[in-house]
Amino acid sequence: MRLYMTATLLLTLLCGLVAGASAQEGFPLDGTWRGDWGPDAENRTPVVMVMKWDGSQINGTINPGRNSIPFESAVLDPSNWTVHIEAATADGTPIVIDAMLEDIGSYHRRLEGTWTEGGVENALKIARE
Repeated sequence: MRLYMTATLLLTLLCGLVAGASAQEGFPLDGTWRGDWGPDAENRTPVVMVMKWDGSQINGTINPGRNSIPFESAVLDPSNWTVHIEAATADGTPIVIDAMLEDIGSYHRRLEGTWTEGGVENALKIARE
């Protein structure tokens, strides 16, 4: 009887460890994010962002490829799940992204906020793929 109880306890603990390990995803911004930004529902510009935590900072790229824009800085404030990203286009036009991380428990979490380019503020909505 004691062996049965010990085996049951070990199996229960092992199942809990496996479930807990699969729930761990790492840094909440890691991954590829896709969506758009613009002044209204009809005028939207598609955007892809790739973000990666290297253990000390958030690295990222806007629209990876030949004309990609690297992040100059990126900060996540976990106290309120806000993100602040700064970058600049090839011609030096500043891009500032301020967004809130929504639905953080979901794999397909979202960033919603503002995309300000050259001083013009637009709405931003992107989701992790």
